[in-house]
Amino acid sequence: MKLTVKQARLFSGKTQREIAEILGVHVQTYMKWERKPDEMSVGTAKQFSRIVEQDFESIFFDIESNLNRQNGEGKVSELEIAR
Repeated sequence: MKLTVKQARLFSGKTQREIAEILGVHVQTYMKWERKPDEMSVGTAKQFSRIVEQDFESIFFDIESNLNRQNGEGKVSELEIAR
């Protein structure tokens, strides 16, 4: 299941300000990351996933859509399933 950054934060019960303080950034910077998570560095994204106690991949990657994109047809081939 793919979570947004905001959903992951809400599930953790933390506020935007709390997350920003833990990450050592201004709350406005964190708020921007909730809207545009691709602007977060990989290191920060991994730290965020530890803070909210969610799997990094479940927040920042959608495995199903990645497989569909590789195949180009929206279908997962048997070769991709075997990987």
